[in-house]
Amino acid sequence: MDHHCVWINNCVGHANYKVFFVFVLYSVTAGIHSLVLLVGSAAYDVHRDQQQSGSSFKTPYVICGVLLVPLTVALSILLGWHIYLILHNKTTIEYHEGVRAMWLAEKVGNVYRHPYDLGVYENLVSVLGPNILSWICPTSRHIGSGLRFRTSYDSTLSTISR
Repeated sequence: MDHHCVWINNCVGHANYKVFFVFVLYSVTAGIHSLVLLVGSAAYDVHRDQQQSGSSFKTPYVICGVLLVPLTVALSILLGWHIYLILHNKTTIEYHEGVRAMWLAEKVGNVYRHPYDLGVYENLVSVLGPNILSWICPTSRHIGSGLRFRTSYDSTLSTISR
């Protein structure tokens, strides 16, 4: 389990993390698209109103902007956070545990490395699937059982045994 999401009213974890990520990606895209349409429409109406009757500004544009801007910013921050987590192959819980593990390792003079960090491309493949063309599709057929995951130690063990 990664976390409980009130937006999808479900726990986000192994089976649905990709679907959650794609949902947030599409939400940010929709928010940015809506902002572009809102600004364009407001600019057009202001220009048209100035030509007809002087100067006026519509209240609905202000209300939509007040709602849309903070929502899009918050979702963009959430998307950025989850991009960071995917690139490092971590869950939210593993991130917070890793902060403590890093502190404890530095305290005794060791270096902590997250064991599931396989490199950027392999991390993306492990979450979004092997087919790059389906990375933005909300499907999760590529996932395994959720009981065993590749680690960075697996790749070092295979090179040692060769």
